[in-house]
Amino acid sequence: MNEDQNSPWEYKPDGAETPKESPEGPADSSPAPSRKANASVSWQAAEFIEHPHPPSWYAALFIAALLLAAVVYLIAKDVIAASTIIIVGVIVGIFAGHKPNQVEYGLDDSGISVNGKHYPYSSFKSFAVLREGSLNSVNLFPIKRFMPPVSAYFDPKDEEKITNALGNYLPYEDRKMDGIDRLSRRLRL
Repeated sequence: MNEDQNSPWEYKPDGAETPKESPEGPADSSPAPSRKANASVSWQAAEFIEHPHPPSWYAALFIAALLLAAVVYLIAKDVIAASTIIIVGVIVGIFAGHKPNQVEYGLDDSGISVNGKHYPYSSFKSFAVLREGSLNSVNLFPIKRFMPPVSAYFDPKDEEKITNALGNYLPYEDRKMDGIDRLSRRLRL
């Protein structure tokens, strides 16, 4: 079964090749060839795309929440449901006015870091680039079912170096925005 017993390399199940002893003495102990080392890539960007809202947008949100709460109250006669709708409207208005913070992103040989939190590449199955106005984002799709995707925004001029660095470790997948993202974009949340 063993066809080449004179080979200086021995198979190891974990994927690493190691030199084996030959009758002439130890084989060359230089490390096995590995994947091209990836230089670290780091950048700063906003945590999300900011959509400024005029006062009329907030007034329309408040009126829509009141009308929906009134309809629910008239149909169901439920004060709690109507109150919940008004509270959700207020919360949406507060979050819509939130300004994005600057986030530190980094890619290295072991994974991606977002504001100091490290995610290993082994946690993801693929990545996609989404174009959203002045900032683009790279989304990493997790292997685990209930882990949310990791998004990293970047300036379009940095796209090539970021996608090349990620492409060394994860496959690229051409994806579009999902329904919630499209709705959020339309509402400019």
